[in-house]
Amino acid sequence: MTRPEQAPISPSEGVLHRILFDRRKETQRGMFYRYPDLGKIPENRWPQNVFIIPDGNGRWAEKFAGGVIQEGHEKGSEVIVQAFNDFSELSPHIPFVGAWGLSMDNLKRPPREVGYLMGLFKKTIEKLRPDILKRGDRFIRIGREDVFDGYPDVRKALEDTEEETRENRGQVIYVAVGFSGEDQEFRMMYKFADRMRKTPNIPINPHFLRSLRDGKGLIPPADLIIRTSGEQRLSDLGWLAGKGTELYFSKKLFPSCGTKDFVRALVDFSRRDRRLGERPTTS
Repeated sequence: MTRPEQAPISPSEGVLHRILFDRRKETQRGMFYRYPDLGKIPENRWPQNVFIIPDGNGRWAEKFAGGVIQEGHEKGSEVIVQAFNDFSELSPHIPFVGAWGLSMDNLKRPPREVGYLMGLFKKTIEKLRPDILKRGDRFIRIGREDVFDGYPDVRKALEDTEEETRENRGQVIYVAVGFSGEDQEFRMMYKFADRMRKTPNIPINPHFLRSLRDGKGLIPPADLIIRTSGEQRLSDLGWLAGKGTELYFSKKLFPSCGTKDFVRALVDFSRRDRRLGERPTTS
């Protein structure tokens, strides 16, 4: 049987093929190829912990999705998954990457929206889990435990991912759900009282203080906090905003953001003169 002759490719089809092929190659190339400015960052100018406050999902939905808030959250989930996957390439330089999923104030939103967000967290973690496991990264959730009392399937998805990655030594990816600074302080006080009852002579030092925090002290304060949507506030981040934390504000609504926007924040951070309370040495 003779092989059927293939129809010739038209010039327009050839152009489209090249465009699609080039885009596919571009996504397969590494971060340092796609964003050459990353290669100019000195080794001692990388943030060790980057935390993203993904603000503006609702406003994006009002502007681009006919006011359907869920559409904004869905698009925001896609952005954060892509960001975590791209940041994983930078793990030799950035050991910790986190994002704020739900604050204690967010729990005051309508129950239907909170329930939807809980389901979206589960979907997002399930999207992330295969790549986290493949890369040998570690996942940690910070925040109150009782926020999941009505959402046992969400709790299980988060706990399973945390347990599966507990021994991994790659980049630490952490998500704050049911987290706020003041609430964390109260919970730390209760932990402190409980430990003092059990071990009255335990040494009180910075290591002990950190061990009382969510994540058992494994997560340091962020060096760089990125907030989107033009809002210029921290919204009660507590210890995650430490004494040396730098802030970067983007005017873009979070669902409109992409990796290039986070790269801009990294480059901007690398160019700052971070004295951290000290005076520059003079010769």
